[in-house]
Amino acid sequence: MPPYLTVILIVIAALAAASIVYAAVRWIARVGRSAEGLIGQIKDAQVREHTVPKSLSSIEGLLLPQIRKDFPDYNASVIAERVKQDAHTFYESAIEGEVLFDKGVSESCRQNMQLPDDVAGGIVIHRAALAAYVKQGRDRQLNYQVAAQYDDKQGETWQKRLTLKYIAAYNEDFTDNILVIKCPNCGAPVPSVGDKVCRYCGAQLRTASGYGWVLTEIKQD
Repeated sequence: MPPYLTVILIVIAALAAASIVYAAVRWIARVGRSAEGLIGQIKDAQVREHTVPKSLSSIEGLLLPQIRKDFPDYNASVIAERVKQDAHTFYESAIEGEVLFDKGVSESCRQNMQLPDDVAGGIVIHRAALAAYVKQGRDRQLNYQVAAQYDDKQGETWQKRLTLKYIAAYNEDFTDNILVIKCPNCGAPVPSVGDKVCRYCGAQLRTASGYGWVLTEIKQD
């Protein structure tokens, strides 16, 4: 074989090898960028988990007409503030290691309340949203969602969503965890939670607002 053909073959082989190396380097770079992008997405998701308040599903506008049909004096803003305070007390209870609610909570809820074990402070309640209004026989139940945050024992801030359930009660009287609605004057049963006057003695019945709603369940989603 002529010497110049050998040189040409060597040059061709070198160019081919260089092309392969170049392609490999570009592929590795693309893989690296993809991996960096994936790691970045994971880190962004972790940041959102820590720092972005949880979204809430509120259908208050649809539910208020139903609620006010049963409770004409229902004050949505007052109830929402009550819910936010209950959520705050829930996390304060977690810090203290004991349930700190003094009223407006059913005994069953108090005994079965599962408190998170990592709350250290920095409690912030962003907002409360009405998620459901449930009618079961004579019972009327409000379901609320709450967006909250707290600092854990490692100093990290977490965003959480709570679900709180309330049942209407005139005298917050529960028997075997079943709501008993009675007239506070004569003790007669009240057929409907929306009744304004006792059908037996004519006494005025207080409306279900503020502590007229009894907390029956609270949990962290």
